[in-house]
Amino acid sequence: MSETEPAPAAEASPRVSERPYAIERREADALRRWWQRLTLSAEALKVHTEAPPWPKGMRATLRRCDTIEAAMLTEAFRHLWSLLPAKEDQTERQRDQRLQTWACIALVAAELREELPSMPLGARLGQQKRETGKPYMSELRFQQMMTSRTPEELVQRLRRALALVDKRNVSVVHLADNIALWWREYQGEASSQPTRRLGFVWANDYFGAVAGYRQDNE
Repeated sequence: MSETEPAPAAEASPRVSERPYAIERREADALRRWWQRLTLSAEALKVHTEAPPWPKGMRATLRRCDTIEAAMLTEAFRHLWSLLPAKEDQTERQRDQRLQTWACIALVAAELREELPSMPLGARLGQQKRETGKPYMSELRFQQMMTSRTPEELVQRLRRALALVDKRNVSVVHLADNIALWWREYQGEASSQPTRRLGFVWANDYFGAVAGYRQDNE
């Protein structure tokens, strides 16, 4: 797969408003552009780009994948990989890690039906569910998600997390950045700044959302 294929001019999109820690702004732009063409209807897509949507079967094929290796073989992932900015100075090991990271991102991002830019996954999961007055994801399941030990476990738990919020109203950029942070730490490259580690980011978003309505109910 080539990293050097330029993105068509018609797919250009505004710079993202989010501030990712583990992915570049150009990567975030490419991801959002990819997700829009993969997921949105032709009518909805016109708001963002003149480029046409990709066939619906492309997203369905990616969603049926259970492993990172399977995702890498899909046409949807090849499109994403070609849109990402090239990194010519990478070693073979770094390129392999980047491939795995973005294949994992593709597997999870393909589950998202509707996006709400700037809404982190943690905050969305911590929002109050009207029917029960409790967060969409329980604290126990949230803690389990935070302790995912393998890529397969992470993908499975993130897919379940998105299902809890009807796969809607989460920022695809924040979602990708969370996954990239997880991979960075999985490779033993955790940030020296505690506030830029995934555990803090997720907990801060989730418990910040929960605290808002728990205080109101006290």
